[in-house]
Amino acid sequence: MSAPTTKPRHAKRATFFQRVGLPAIIILIGIAVLLYPVVSTQYNNYLQQKVAANYAEEMRNLPQQQLNPQIEAAREYNSQLKGGPILDPWLARISEDNAEYQHYLKQLSGAPAMSQMVIPSINLTLPVYHGTAEKTLQIGLGHMYGTALPLGGAGTHSVITGHTGITNATLFDNLEQVKLNDAVYLNTFGEKLKYVVDDIQVVEPEDTDGLQPIPGEDRLTLITCTPYGINTHRLLVHAHRVPWDDADQGVFEDKQSIMQWWMWLLMVLTALILAALVWWIRRERKREGLTTMDADESLVN
Repeated sequence: MSAPTTKPRHAKRATFFQRVGLPAIIILIGIAVLLYPVVSTQYNNYLQQKVAANYAEEMRNLPQQQLNPQIEAAREYNSQLKGGPILDPWLARISEDNAEYQHYLKQLSGAPAMSQMVIPSINLTLPVYHGTAEKTLQIGLGHMYGTALPLGGAGTHSVITGHTGITNATLFDNLEQVKLNDAVYLNTFGEKLKYVVDDIQVVEPEDTDGLQPIPGEDRLTLITCTPYGINTHRLLVHAHRVPWDDADQGVFEDKQSIMQWWMWLLMVLTALILAALVWWIRRERKREGLTTMDADESLVN
């Protein structure tokens, strides 16, 4: 009489892997894909904040006599600024080949950025660069060519632009959360400026009247696309300058952490999926153990 045939134990293990292990691996890959936007955005936010922090440190360490020539030249540039038409940065791209633009690029140059912006109410700390070219707006904020350099002064109006809704950085995503009387800080080559929000507008892209300078006033406007993901209009956050308070000095050194609602949503969803996956694997392992015990008992009998 021939001995009873039994399946090799490795066949049992292969079956468990196919039934549980392989789906678990696929789910983990899906979780990695799900979390990629969060990780990518946070990493790019970190890089941008690092540039801003390095800028602040460099300005703090440079001797004032080395900064003064840049500041004086920039103020002279602002005084000579022609009051021409201001064009929407996303509808009209400025040619960078002309002599006037090249002269603009020489102002406040030689540092990691032109300026550093901080908005504590939305945990924003970002570098400000020259111009509004797409490559610039992918890595930080852009100063709008044709408006005053961000050094303040009576009759000046600086305009800073930033993207909303790009897939790998926060940038101006939270600008819509800024409220009246919120503070906006600029550190431009060691010059510390404080502005307070006094008006918020949503306008058509062609409506740039609100970006013009006002005689005798020191103004700043932040501009981005709105609504989120549709971008048919422009959100303008207007602010006027107020006296600097030494108690605000620390704002340029504070580290900001940005977690948006969709990041929290993905994190919670990921946690729920992982919890369900762990529960399912444990249940299947328990079932596998019971099945193995039943098989062993049948062999004995």
